Amino acid sequence: MKKLLTTILFCSCSPAVLAEGSPWVPSDGEFRVSAELLTGSSDDFFIGDVSTNLGGDIDGTFLWFNGAYGYDDRWAFDIRAGYAQSQFETNPIEQEDFSDTSVGVTYQFINEFAVESGLPTISVRAGYTVGGDYETDVIDAIGDGASGFDLSLLVGKTLNDQFTVAGDLTYRQRDDDVADAVKYLLSGFYNTPVPGLGLSLGVGGSRTDSDINFGDLDFTFDQFPQTDRDLDVLIGGANYGFENGIGLSLSYLALLDGTNVSDTDVTTFSFSYSY
Repeated sequence: MKKLLTTILFCSCSPAVLAEGSPWVPSDGEFRVSAELLTGSSDDFFIGDVSTNLGGDIDGTFLWFNGAYGYDDRWAFDIRAGYAQSQFETNPIEQEDFSDTSVGVTYQFINEFAVESGLPTISVRAGYTVGGDYETDVIDAIGDGASGFDLSLLVGKTLNDQFTVAGDLTYRQRDDDVADAVKYLLSGFYNTPVPGLGLSLGVGGSRTDSDINFGDLDFTFDQFPQTDRDLDVLIGGANYGFENGIGLSLSYLALLDGTNVSDTDVTTFSFSYSY
């Protein structure tokens, strides 16, 4: 059950408030790999905290590749890299480049399956992100283009054979005057009566420490990465895990509210494999 559970969790997160990891680390010597395809489109953008029609669509597609390795029963290492494409309809120049790359190490303090105290699984992840070499002074930029550290607290609990809950609280630091941020993701998972089929529902968000808003009188295009970017989202998904370690998932992220971000919902298709 633990292997199936962690396979499902590994491929069920959406990157707008991407979980930085899972509290359930891979088993000793286990590899997990996955690929995620994300798509979204909208002609609305939050100028400050007001959703405004831009008169043209912003389209984006991301392809992420993830890998994780269980060094032993407590330590795990991970890497994440990808390629992205975006375009603003009124701008003839398409943004297309490698996205940010991150590496991390996770330490599991408590494994709920190994203790009888009733405590949840608790892990901590420390990561470093290398910013991609892409344009950042455009409205359809594929990222901040900044490097920095991430520190995450990961907590999860298997309530019974059907229900599991998990939480991720992450502090993000970036260079190049990009504002620090705090991200959270709370998720619930339901194992349906159909063997291997699971459903998930989560709420998440991000808060940045900046007073720069897109559209301010003194705003300049080179300040795009430094703007105050807040958002709140609702994420629903379905996952199917095969007995051979293969997992498939489909998730939909609905943006509830935002500040200086594209008013876009995101659909994610994922494929994962554990061995």
